[in-house]
Amino acid sequence: MHIQKRGPSYRITVSCGRDENGKQIVRTTTFSPPEGLTAKQEEKAVLEFAEKYKRRIKGGASAHYNKMTFKSFCYDLYYKNHLETLKPKTASGYRTVIEKRLIPYFGNMLVKNITPLDVRGWLASLERNDGQDKELSRNSTGSWFRTLSAILGKAYEWEIIDENPCKRVKSPADSQPDVEALQESDVQKIIEKLPQYTDERARMFIMLVLSTGIREAEAAGLEWRDIDFEERLISIRRTSQYIPGKGMIESTPKSKTSVRNIPIADDLIKELYRYRVWQQEKIADLGECYEGKPGDEARLFTTWEGRPVYDSTLRKWLTKFLEWCEVPRVTVHGLRHTFASVLIANGTDARTTAALLGHSSPALVMNVYANAQDEAKTRAINNLSSVFKGRKKD
Repeated sequence: MHIQKRGPSYRITVSCGRDENGKQIVRTTTFSPPEGLTAKQEEKAVLEFAEKYKRRIKGGASAHYNKMTFKSFCYDLYYKNHLETLKPKTASGYRTVIEKRLIPYFGNMLVKNITPLDVRGWLASLERNDGQDKELSRNSTGSWFRTLSAILGKAYEWEIIDENPCKRVKSPADSQPDVEALQESDVQKIIEKLPQYTDERARMFIMLVLSTGIREAEAAGLEWRDIDFEERLISIRRTSQYIPGKGMIESTPKSKTSVRNIPIADDLIKELYRYRVWQQEKIADLGECYEGKPGDEARLFTTWEGRPVYDSTLRKWLTKFLEWCEVPRVTVHGLRHTFASVLIANGTDARTTAALLGHSSPALVMNVYANAQDEAKTRAINNLSSVFKGRKKD
């Protein structure tokens, strides 16, 4: 509510949330206080009038939202006014959770009537829907809970509900999940066996992610103009991802800090040179059948015809290689975790590690990755033991 004095009268403005198109609903009126009042009496009269006007307006504006179901709120307000502002992959993930996990339970409930007990009931009702016998992980249910809380948080922000009921429910995923990362001995085995692997694209992809810690979508979006061979830098400027219902989507990186330059080591420079020559020979062999971009705009990782490569293809490359290499199976994100945890285990400070990863928080990096290398812990204890033994000799 806003009160503005305009000559002998006052203009009172009240916000009543947003309409279906996301536009703020605003109501205004004018109040002229009776003559002969002192300044203090006039101030009191204005405030009393403004409060009565606010209650009356709010009551009328909320009548529509009092009948709005959770499903209607998602489709008519949340999708149009918030989901479309998110990154395509993030929006797609939210939409999947809403459609498969939230609407089946909350869909016909009035938004204003959803209580903490309803949220607890929903958490208790969650079951797998993928045919597997294993119980749902706390990380999965925690992620869905955070999605629900974000949606109801918007309903609160838009003045459709008086409070977010999720704030009174404990998240099912309060513990820090274990980081999926390879040990240093596994990394050494990969480095030794990579030159023997015959799939050129997979070999380059795995070496690149393991050496730079870039995200899957960042690797898929790399073009040759992003590689500065003279300065020995890789510039992360775009992502490429498959979005269900939309196909391959090129977008900007995840956040401002995700736009970054990453130094390239000598071994990686040599491999990139070699890989580019190989790719150019393949493009020449294809001739008019090549469907990709020309020259420096060509993607590093493509289909055989030159089209953008799917996320699932990158994952298949990694899975097949790890099986061949006989090291524990990890995801592409697990390679990124491996990069970070090896850096930290070998003395790289958190701020530098965060900058290389494209994270904004060094503290987050330490919380997530500092304990991932069991071999580093063992080495540290052995080093300490050696120190103690040395002191005994003295």
